Amino acid sequence: MITYEDKKVTAKTYAKHNVSDHLMKLFDNPEKYLGCEFEDFTGKEKEEVLKHISLFEDRVHKLLGVKFKEIISTTNFKKVI
Repeated sequence: MITYEDKKVTAKTYAKHNVSDHLMKLFDNPEKYLGCEFEDFTGKEKEEVLKHISLFEDRVHKLLGVKFKEIISTTNFKKVI
């Protein structure tokens, strides 16, 4: 039996939510996961890259079919299975 957050789920659901969990770490703290060259970008370049990462967040979650039950804060989500 496969479980995710104490609920019985299919292999597909387990996989998509784990992908989502890892991507949320990137979306919540992109500077930590971007390459070293990010530090060499100008302020405007950094702002543009971060803007596009933010735009990808919504697209990726729609693609995965992951929905949010509620948003607790800008970096901490509760997901619906």
